[in-house]
Amino acid sequence: MLGYPLRLLLAIVVYLGLYILATNLAWALRAPRPGRFGRAVEFVRLWGGRLYLHDLLRLAYYLLVPYLILYYGWASPLDLGLADLDWIYGVGLTVAIALGSLCLLLLAWWQCVRLLASCSAGQTGELLMMRQVQWLEQPWGWAFVLREAMLLESGWALYRSPLLLLAGPYLGVYLGLAAVFVAGLLNARTRHELGMPGRREEIILTASIAVVTATLYVFVHNLWLCIATHFALRVIVLRFVQFVTDA
Repeated sequence: MLGYPLRLLLAIVVYLGLYILATNLAWALRAPRPGRFGRAVEFVRLWGGRLYLHDLLRLAYYLLVPYLILYYGWASPLDLGLADLDWIYGVGLTVAIALGSLCLLLLAWWQCVRLLASCSAGQTGELLMMRQVQWLEQPWGWAFVLREAMLLESGWALYRSPLLLLAGPYLGVYLGLAAVFVAGLLNARTRHELGMPGRREEIILTASIAVVTATLYVFVHNLWLCIATHFALRVIVLRFVQFVTDA
């Protein structure tokens, strides 16, 4: 009979495996195919877009599955940063870490925009191809950013939960971060988008925020503060990129 940490680790391995399998299968089926199978895939793609199937699947994967794992006792709220929270200490430290990280992120993106501008005139417009910049052009665009922060941070918290138990509260967090990066690189779509202007910048931004919130979790062990920090950093960086590119 497996102990609690190993049982949770097994659940996370299956969880990550499903992500890798599903994303690579979807990528392999992206091109139209002949025959009945091809028509069936196109039918699913057509109605999946109309019914927002992709968004529903992401909600189920990042929120419903962690909830079920918690509900059936395979993980503890403490392991995911949902219990035993010190808000007074946590908020103060979160503000300090978030402000320091924000300064570094803004400096890095400012240098990125300048580099693109110096390499080729007009190439800075590629940054505006970032779908997430376009989110913020809508009246309720911030809600898309908040949704992204909630989904990703919930998934990342689940990834690291067994590693916290097996490797300790410090090393376990960064092993969980490594698992996130490995899963991303095993996704064929992600590897393809690393070569696409606009998409590449989105991936880099997400990866940099993942490093910040993982470091924050080492000190505060609070998922809610990680979500809030993720949301604030992404909104501010996207607004900054939009402002500098338009200037």
